[in-house]
Amino acid sequence: MIRGDKVQSSRSAACRVVVLAAVLVVGASSCSTPQSEAARAQQVLEIGDAVNATKNEISEMRGTLDSLRVVVAKQDTTIARLANVTGVVVLK
Repeated sequence: MIRGDKVQSSRSAACRVVVLAAVLVVGASSCSTPQSEAARAQQVLEIGDAVNATKNEISEMRGTLDSLRVVVAKQDTTIARLANVTGVVVLK
């Protein structure tokens, strides 16, 4: 019985050592360096700037599109008036 207890206690100690080593490895690998954190923060700022620039470009495009629609509407009106004066039939 004494021999079995020694084997079991040595297995238990070995198991504890392996578990402790695994915990230390996982803990050490999950820590990040300040340089990587700074790089991530910089990337987040750059992404935010890119999103804001894209929003600005989209709003400018919407303004341009709206102004083009106004120009087309005026041209359609002018063409329709000229067609009425000259008697030309315009199909839409």
